Amino acid sequence: MRKNPLFITALAVCGVVALGEGYLIYERFMASREAEKVLAQRQGELLAMGTLNPPPKREVAAAIATDLTKAQAALAAMQGELKGRGPAAERLGAAKLPPNRTDAYFDLATFVEKTRELAKKNDITVRGDASRFGFAAFANQGPEAEHIEPVFRQRQIAQYLIEALIEARPQAILAVRREATLGKEEREKRAAAHAAAAAGTPAEPAPGADGTTTTAEGPDYFTIDPRVTARVPGFIDTVPFKLTFTGQTAALRLFLNKLASFELPVLVREVEVETASAEDTAAEEVAAAEPTAETSVAPSVVLTALPPAPKAAAKAAPKAAARTPAITPIVSKPLSKYTVTVEFVELVAPAAPADGSAPAPAPPS
Repeated sequence: MRKNPLFITALAVCGVVALGEGYLIYERFMASREAEKVLAQRQGELLAMGTLNPPPKREVAAAIATDLTKAQAALAAMQGELKGRGPAAERLGAAKLPPNRTDAYFDLATFVEKTRELAKKNDITVRGDASRFGFAAFANQGPEAEHIEPVFRQRQIAQYLIEALIEARPQAILAVRREATLGKEEREKRAAAHAAAAAGTPAEPAPGADGTTTTAEGPDYFTIDPRVTARVPGFIDTVPFKLTFTGQTAALRLFLNKLASFELPVLVREVEVETASAEDTAAEEVAAAEPTAETSVAPSVVLTALPPAPKAAAKAAPKAAARTPAITPIVSKPLSKYTVTVEFVELVAPAAPADGSAPAPAPPS
């Protein structure tokens, strides 16, 4: 064999060729196995798509695209409704935030003074708890810097609500309460708690995480019942108010009809009705003792009858009537005490996803 190098070389070449063919055969075998797996997967997907309802056809895709367009148009319409309309919405959108505590204090003081004058002009009594219309905490100084924006927002909404109530002509406004505002740190804790809840991660309870806020003392504040609120953490936020007043049913009806016009996105969450107590109607009784030319109390039952005037006194009747004091009815229409809980609705801007991708488009403000 040593004397035949060509034979040895030929054997070596044949060996290399055999190894190469073996490798190619193995590679083709593995590729065929992979192709079989992909084919089986595709066949499974095809069978699954065949069971879909509706089936994935071009006509179905066109119908889905049409429904999506309609849904997007409906969403845009609802978002537009939540911005409100008319002078109230324009005033809310054009309002300028006070730059400091001093300006915020004067803004609140001006609001209280003008609202008192409006109530007095309409012969509506404003009782002690309602004398500052929910902002008694700022009778001597403005809110702290981190609370200026939420308090100013509440003041604007309260102005619309109280003006709507005065327009309904109740007998008296007994109380105006709002929810306590949250500072920057409390708002960050609440946002973190909402994000953790959405991700399914347990987190420490934060203010407002369960639909409530921090507890605050005083005649200004209340905490809305979580079973009543329209809040949806991460999607919808609200600014609650509770207004208590006395009057007849017509006042409540006019007030609710005004809110139902949806000039601002205000939802009525609860209405409580009870008979007005003697303490609630004390101011009204004083006002009834001094009737004016502009307002009068319509009697339910008249128990006084005057005999017909003789002919001799007929000519003097007009002059005598001018000197005769007005007769106060013995029985007047009953007054009720109403407590109406409302919420101003706001859409929450979507938070950035945890994976760093672009957030979903925010609703129009």
